[in-house]
Amino acid sequence: MNTGKLRLLHLRDQTEAVGADMIEERARISAIRNAEPVRAVSAFNLFQTPPELARRMVDMLPAIDASDSILEPSAGLGRIYRAIRERSIDAHVTLVESSADCCGELYRATEGNTRVTIRQRDFLEYHPGPRYAAVVMNPPFKRGTDVQHIRHARRLLSPGGVLVALCFDGSIQAKGLQPIASTWEPLGPDVFKSEGTRAPVVLLTIQN
Repeated sequence: MNTGKLRLLHLRDQTEAVGADMIEERARISAIRNAEPVRAVSAFNLFQTPPELARRMVDMLPAIDASDSILEPSAGLGRIYRAIRERSIDAHVTLVESSADCCGELYRATEGNTRVTIRQRDFLEYHPGPRYAAVVMNPPFKRGTDVQHIRHARRLLSPGGVLVALCFDGSIQAKGLQPIASTWEPLGPDVFKSEGTRAPVVLLTIQN
């Protein structure tokens, strides 16, 4: 491929990433204007997983028993965690979240549950080794961060483990994730409308 074409592809990826940021920021401002008063929570690029989508993601997991461990990176306010418990999965769940405010909410939501571990840190700096039977995740999307997070999460899967994730529906994500995905389902721009963004997303799975 010639240099000119490579440069054009690179510029397209950059433009698309900036466009994704603009979509999310416009939607966030609109949501803030119309939102009811809620407890303030500070977190980078926090768009909670809609409850029905969180349940669908958890339903895509294979049979999980109490001896297994599940990882939810960038856990936010715990909607995917709640879907795991609604399905009565008794596995140990590790929640990783960088925001102190979100971790405070997670501690309150899981108080007294000895089957939960909460780690406050940047997920890309979390290196426990391959140990999880399943990963369920809604990573931050800005500027290809979702690609980095999903690739890192894949390294933490035990042999035979399954990863269920959302990512932005863009060329950077298609190039970086679709070749390693077992399934790839575009969900369109309206799935997160209730959460303040119309960014188009993909639901994917990776089998380790």
